[in-house]
Amino acid sequence: MTYTEYRTNWQREFDSLPIFFAFSDSQFEACLKERGLTLNDLDKICKVAGGFALKTDIPVIREFVEKPDPLADLMNDPTFAEDAFYYEMCNHEYGINMQGAWDVCSCFGDCKYVDGKTGPMYLAEMGYGPDVCDAYRRAKVRYFKDAEEHEWF
Repeated sequence: MTYTEYRTNWQREFDSLPIFFAFSDSQFEACLKERGLTLNDLDKICKVAGGFALKTDIPVIREFVEKPDPLADLMNDPTFAEDAFYYEMCNHEYGINMQGAWDVCSCFGDCKYVDGKTGPMYLAEMGYGPDVCDAYRRAKVRYFKDAEEHEWF
């Protein structure tokens, strides 16, 4: 499995959750109507994950949130880890972001931003081994090689 496949699978599962999003009063009322509700039924919904859900659907959402995430295990595969780091480097404008190492590493664990800290330093602090740190370095080389080839900056 690649990191992109992992993210696609996770997003598909999240999108299937019974959560609805509304960014205006009219959208909110339309979402309520789709569920057979009106503004008089607000006691039957709650806020969740930046959106709304029926209170009766909370067990399904909780099951998704509480199930183990395979990402930590997948990151032990250096090929997967390199792919993951490269993806996030591209996603976070790594080459022009003054806190790019932290942005990328924080996608894979908890770390506190420290000026001047490198990606491998963050990763080692989070408990990742030398193979994962080397995968980060390879992703970084690949990122800058691609950036030069494509004149990203």
